Amino acid sequence: MTKTKAKATTNEIKVPFKKLALDPKNVRKKVDQNGIQSLAANIAVNGVLQNLIVRPGEKRGHYLVTGGGRRYRAVEHLINEGTLTADFELSCQVRTEEEATELSLAENVMREAMDASAEFRAFKTLADEGKSAAEIATRFGTTELIVTKRLKLARVSPVLFELFEQGDMELSQLQAFTVSDDHEAQERVWKALPQYYRNGQDIRRALTDGKIAASDKRIKFLGGLDAVREAGSTVICDLFSDRDGGYVEDAALVEELVAEKIDAVSVEIAAEGWKWVRYLAEMDYSTMQSYGREYPEPQAPSAEDKAEIERLEQVADAAAERYGDTGDEDDRLAYEALDETIYELKAKYPPTYTDDQKLAAGVMLTIGYQGDLRIERGLIDPADKKAKAAACVTGSEEVAETATHSKALITELTARKTAVLRMELAKNPDIALAVAVHSMAIKTLYDFGAARDNGTVEIILDSACLESQIKDAGQCDVLNALERQRESWKSLLPLDPADLWDWCLDVSQKTLLDLQAFCVAQTVNAIDHGEGYNKTGVEPGDRIGVALGTDIPTHFQPTAENYFARVKLDVIHDSLVKACGEAAAAPVRKMKKKEAAAYAADKVAGTGWVPSLMTFSDEAPVLEEVINAAA
Repeated sequence: MTKTKAKATTNEIKVPFKKLALDPKNVRKKVDQNGIQSLAANIAVNGVLQNLIVRPGEKRGHYLVTGGGRRYRAVEHLINEGTLTADFELSCQVRTEEEATELSLAENVMREAMDASAEFRAFKTLADEGKSAAEIATRFGTTELIVTKRLKLARVSPVLFELFEQGDMELSQLQAFTVSDDHEAQERVWKALPQYYRNGQDIRRALTDGKIAASDKRIKFLGGLDAVREAGSTVICDLFSDRDGGYVEDAALVEELVAEKIDAVSVEIAAEGWKWVRYLAEMDYSTMQSYGREYPEPQAPSAEDKAEIERLEQVADAAAERYGDTGDEDDRLAYEALDETIYELKAKYPPTYTDDQKLAAGVMLTIGYQGDLRIERGLIDPADKKAKAAACVTGSEEVAETATHSKALITELTARKTAVLRMELAKNPDIALAVAVHSMAIKTLYDFGAARDNGTVEIILDSACLESQIKDAGQCDVLNALERQRESWKSLLPLDPADLWDWCLDVSQKTLLDLQAFCVAQTVNAIDHGEGYNKTGVEPGDRIGVALGTDIPTHFQPTAENYFARVKLDVIHDSLVKACGEAAAAPVRKMKKKEAAAYAADKVAGTGWVPSLMTFSDEAPVLEEVINAAA
């Protein structure tokens, strides 16, 4: 009787690992090393659960592994680590060379991955048997976080989990339900939400109504969710959130903790001798403009340090000059080292407020978007500011009355002086750069009065308020990055705007150019307000974007909230066609607006697609008469 292929599967033998090698006919060529390590961890606990498929090798008693290459590599990994030896035996089924490619292909192609819900239940079963997340992770060669996530999903309401198993709920929806352990609340939200509102974000919002998100600046100020948890509040962790991930249930406790921390800081600052110390939960630009400002006065270094600073500056200037002439890298490094030493010496004498200044001014505390405590010292109360301004006006009038020149003569003489300034400045680009940067920086990085009192050059800087045009501006990563740049520059500039001119003359040209770039960038306005509004900045903005090589998708991802929920259904459909193709866009036609927005956001994620309004093009618009002529 002829043996069939089915009979051949019973030809099982034990083969030591050292007599096995991978078969060149194995169709799997690429292997995920992380997956091999995970499989190795499982084999270390449970052994090799499935036979290898082998064929005889050229050397007697040696075999080539046709099916089971991942298992072979996992055992090899354990041998290299010293967990197993090369004599470790594996169960093998022997096949012929003619069958090798077909069987290898069958094993790789016909294999069916475990259903996700079955995997979640399997992890839960192990946990219910008393195994910890760490133990389960070790057995399956994965991380505790992944095991914790799987267990969290498996513990969603059985009613909802069954819907997931049946395919009536997406994984993103199941993940959203993990923000609550209350099965009744989970089921109530699912029933209450209309079908087109059952996306992950709406489910999270419904389950966390009245709770404070971990992304809230108050939570960041307190030190994060762990700090609030230690204070006694119940914290809900969102393991599947892209940012921050969690919620605090007790809003009253959060406010109490913030108040306690602010009060403690206020007591410390009040001990410095200020006239007043106040806290504002929100402090915007217009609020700051209502206050006056006192600036700290510089401290004179000791005679010894002053002499050392002057000596080091001379040596540094000489190194810089040599580097400019020769380009020798050693001179550059020497200059940078000297510059750092000079900075450290000067830092020993930070500017300080006098007792008289503290008696006239106060301190404002507020929490920044990123949860940092912002302390604004030297502020003059608006009422005191008005009184001070009135006194200044009276004084200036007295000076004017005693002036010995007529207004006309003063105007003419100073106009002549200005003409000389313009002529001489035009010959000196280095000083002109300092003048330009000084004018821009004093208007961009200081309060309104600073430019009025310390500015000369009439460079007008208009900066459109982007925050007022963007929903949830506090969550906009690009705006936050710009704010960090602003704070970084402010930390480098002198506190008193009266000292900014000397600073501009002292720093390198590169620093001036970098600061100028920041200031100029704040004036860019390419906002399109729609038909009927001035669009003069849109086209130049496009040209700037092209010149910069700006890649919008690295900074902006269209979501339901920031785009799709705010356009018509036809626009959603057309956007999906461009981003993903007609097949992906087709279902939108049968969806409600909210459902379609969530669906579209999910589909375009990671594609790099953005609305055409956000793309850059330096092509000039085609004139209407040209279009008509072509028609």
